[in-house]
Amino acid sequence: MVHVAIIHEASIPTWSCRQLMFSLRNLGASISYLRPQKLSVEISHDSVKIYYGLKILDIPDAQIIRSLGFALSVEQFFKRIKVLKMMSDLGVFTVNPIESMIIARDKFYSLFKLKLNNIPVPSTMLSEDVFLAIEKIKQWKEAVLKPLMGSLGYGSIKISEADIAYHVGKVLLSINQPLYVQKYIEKPQRDIRVLVVNGKVLGAIYRISFTSWKTNVAQGAKVVKAPKMPEVEEIAIKAAKILNLYYAGVDIAETPNEGYVVFEVNASPLWKGFQKATGINPADEIAKFIIEHIRK
Repeated sequence: MVHVAIIHEASIPTWSCRQLMFSLRNLGASISYLRPQKLSVEISHDSVKIYYGLKILDIPDAQIIRSLGFALSVEQFFKRIKVLKMMSDLGVFTVNPIESMIIARDKFYSLFKLKLNNIPVPSTMLSEDVFLAIEKIKQWKEAVLKPLMGSLGYGSIKISEADIAYHVGKVLLSINQPLYVQKYIEKPQRDIRVLVVNGKVLGAIYRISFTSWKTNVAQGAKVVKAPKMPEVEEIAIKAAKILNLYYAGVDIAETPNEGYVVFEVNASPLWKGFQKATGINPADEIAKFIIEHIRK
């Protein structure tokens, strides 16, 4: 029997994690739900042991990394990453790959990788100089100040005034946060979320908001199934491939002057809204991909 571990920091499995559990069990797999903070590793001259709590872990065939946690220290982040990487090095099929998860979690570096491969991205700056950030905001007229490692749209602020940029920037720098500044992209009150699994597009949705410039479902955006758009699908597949992600949620904006632009590639996307709008459960496709890969 194939043994798959689902990795998430929450004490109770989230909705997406439960969907993966159901899908994997339907394919005959056994499931473990592991919290990364409870994983430990011991190396000696003749063995490598992975612990979960006080017990030696039965090493799974595959692990699906859904969340490492937020507001971690650098040391906690690297500890959790390294334990999971060691499991990968021991032959555990890891979805998504550790290196790819790290790149995708860093929004700026992932945009840089996309840019190098001719994927259209917004004008974006990463800096620890508040005055340079202010100059960019003046040049762009309107910009968004984002957390470098955030999710669900929380913490993103739209700014057009230099004084506000100065005060917000100084506060962020005072708590050792760099300034991740992106030119505000005009879009038709919506963006596009595309779900890619194993190099294929499962479908796409419009995330629509009439009350906010943010189009995250967590921020109240409505979801509608999007029509088939070959150009968008091609961009999404290419973006996931560039970042070496087995599955991904690719967020794309339609712009009046620049065509389609990729905002972000999410390596552990949520899909409740996608499933509601399309009737497609990505967990089924992810589970099928993992089981087929292991049984090859």
